[in-house]
Amino acid sequence: MKKTTLIYLEKDGCYLMMLRNKKKNDVNAGKWIGLGGKFEPGEGADACVRREVYEEAGVDLSEYRFLGTIGFHYEGLEDEDMYLYVGTSWDGDINMDCPEGTLSWISKDKIPDLELWEGDRLFLKEMLKGSYPLNMDLYYNKNDELTDYKILQNMAEFVASDVIKCAHAFSTRLGGISTGDFTSLNLGFGRGDDKENVLTNYRIFGASCGIPLTDIVSGKQVHGNHVRIVTSADMYSFAEAGELIEADGLVTAKKGVPLVIFTADCVPVLLEDPVNGVIGAVHCGWRSTVADIEGEAVSKMVSLGAKPENIRAAIGPAICKDCFETGPEVPEAIDGLLGEDGKKFYKPEEGREGKFLVDLKGAVAERLVQLGLDRSHIDDVCECTMCVQGKYWSHRGTGGKRGSQANVIMM
Repeated sequence: MKKTTLIYLEKDGCYLMMLRNKKKNDVNAGKWIGLGGKFEPGEGADACVRREVYEEAGVDLSEYRFLGTIGFHYEGLEDEDMYLYVGTSWDGDINMDCPEGTLSWISKDKIPDLELWEGDRLFLKEMLKGSYPLNMDLYYNKNDELTDYKILQNMAEFVASDVIKCAHAFSTRLGGISTGDFTSLNLGFGRGDDKENVLTNYRIFGASCGIPLTDIVSGKQVHGNHVRIVTSADMYSFAEAGELIEADGLVTAKKGVPLVIFTADCVPVLLEDPVNGVIGAVHCGWRSTVADIEGEAVSKMVSLGAKPENIRAAIGPAICKDCFETGPEVPEAIDGLLGEDGKKFYKPEEGREGKFLVDLKGAVAERLVQLGLDRSHIDDVCECTMCVQGKYWSHRGTGGKRGSQANVIMM
């Protein structure tokens, strides 16, 4: 699969367009297009688009948004996924002397009059209408003629937190195309859902939350306390994923690296030090929690330059204190982790001898405070996965017949 990016810089009702008229043997010769190009080895979409803008316009992007994926399907040739962006702010003055073509600011109402590729005309029409997210597939015959196109209308529902400033999202189960037990936004592979449906669900989710999920970092979650420091070298494509390294937590200080963890009752925690530029994603099941995965994550973030007092934490959808029934082993382990503070986060269940109701979210938040986070920097953003099964996947609520939420963060 060929992967490329395309971005339109926007200013004062205009897009920055390039007339391709300077390179020899240019397949785009004579056409007006935006900025962009092919992925280089080790790049994700975010790194690619920032590099291309710098190379072609001489500026560093500071504010830009991922809109969706344009799929090019050619009869007898390799398919291409193009990751579409709009940029609204950058550092420095644009160098209009581009080696690949003539750059011009074109009023949006004049863009349809330009010499455009037929496929570009279709997605630009949707962009100019403000139709986001924008996922489209274009189909070409052997003569390179556009024969059909389809717009993927779905929009995924997700939730986010006010305390996290960088791009992030907690998915729900709403807005995808999967059916049956996986209806509809299943983001978990290996649970029995059709792989193509899951890939399409990622396309929908990424465009909806503004994070390109073509290449991500995740781990094989084993309810342990291992937290990996990762970089762009650890990113992989879902279509090419091999055996994952065991890890229930991920941290990075690199931009453009989406960290993803999966949940369906366990507590997802997204972390950010916005001052020092370090992020993390942690899968906090009860076993991981009492093994102090929170402490491991904060320690790894500090090793990358973060400070606990600067770290923000968003706690996502998870089973609540009225639904999480356990035996005595969980309260005992929470006491071992939190000391006397642990007793606030469980109680005997009335009429159920030997059973307890446990506030796992509360225990996670308390541990983060013990580790030096300011309580005002910790946000519990949403509902219980078991109480609201129409919106979230719940392992307990479905007896395991379910999909998975994906929880993502990226600088």
